[in-house]
Amino acid sequence: MAKVMIVDDSGTVRRYLSQMIELANHSATAVESGEKAIALLEEFAAKDPALLPDLIFMDVLMAPGMSGIEATQKIKAHPNPTIAEIPIVILTGIGEQDIASEALDAGALDYMVKPSNTEALSSFLDNLRKKLERLLNLSTRGLKKGAGLIADLTNENLPSLLQMLHLEGASGYVTLTNPRNRQSASMHIRYGNIEHLVLVDNSKGVKKRLEGEEAFHTLINWPEGTFSFGRANPERMPKGKPLNLVALLAAADVREVGEKKLLSEPAQASSPLESYEEFKANLEKELLELIKSSTATQLFYIRVKTKTFVLLKAMKTSGKFGLFKDEKEFLTFVQKRSADFMNGKFLEISFFFDKGYVNMRRIGRGDFIVLLDPYQDKPKEGRLITAQAATIIRKAALERRSKRSAAASY
Repeated sequence: MAKVMIVDDSGTVRRYLSQMIELANHSATAVESGEKAIALLEEFAAKDPALLPDLIFMDVLMAPGMSGIEATQKIKAHPNPTIAEIPIVILTGIGEQDIASEALDAGALDYMVKPSNTEALSSFLDNLRKKLERLLNLSTRGLKKGAGLIADLTNENLPSLLQMLHLEGASGYVTLTNPRNRQSASMHIRYGNIEHLVLVDNSKGVKKRLEGEEAFHTLINWPEGTFSFGRANPERMPKGKPLNLVALLAAADVREVGEKKLLSEPAQASSPLESYEEFKANLEKELLELIKSSTATQLFYIRVKTKTFVLLKAMKTSGKFGLFKDEKEFLTFVQKRSADFMNGKFLEISFFFDKGYVNMRRIGRGDFIVLLDPYQDKPKEGRLITAQAATIIRKAALERRSKRSAAASY
């Protein structure tokens, strides 16, 4: 049985939601304001954290006092992580989708539109029942496209979840809990990069705090636990130093292999170090494979310094740039547009033309992945491709560096 808190200034809504939740064999606690909700959460946390709800339904517009958005922000920013990590579902009225979007930025996990009349109540309660079941089942993958994510790490792979958020360039807060080993962790992810990571370990009876890479290597070995991600506005999040996710995952793979195999065997090079030309050709084949089934026609890895030049290219139509007269005009465009990334606010930008669009993604101080597509109707697909290309290139470069270091040590 799960515990659900309902925060709404309407007694009718509180009553109907409470009845529906209790009919589903869960317990309901109803309060009429955000202030009372926060006070009650703090009271529960002080008495016994087990009293805290597993889920909060929060009305957006409440009077008098703070709005649902303000209450959500305060809960998500609460210094007590057991309060801050409680999933929140926003309840909105018809025509309040813009407000719902703002609430998602504040840290809410999902939203539901309340019924405007008694005829719509039956449908609302039916949807509520389904959503309640999904939200309280922690093995759920995607709760709502664009909102948040909850996963059970017994069934899901943590590296895959982090890579998915990285590829999407997602921003938000992640909380992870593992009651069995008495560990919990929190992450701040901005534009797909982990910028803050803290793990609290109570497994030996003494609270131990780990940060950054040390916390990551402990976390990545969890065989079970709960993963919760809620989206947030990246420009309102505290900024930190991004961790290199690809390097961390690769290091974790190497560590696992070393523990299981290499400690008992003589060191051997896993494969010979190919020449740079072979390395480049293999990468270009992989990039071409990436765009083969899409509408994109060209994908480039470009370096912008004193001179702008192409490091890698994958072209379906060799020599034909479509959106540009030739390679020189294309590189001039990339060089000019690279200035748009200098303020650090953007990870990727799409530029639209009459004959298609260009997507640019920064992967280093002067390095960019650039995609050209003659069709404008699938920019999201283009964004995903450039993100995937960035990950492929980073991983390949890291593997080649490891091979070179291994070869130099023999």
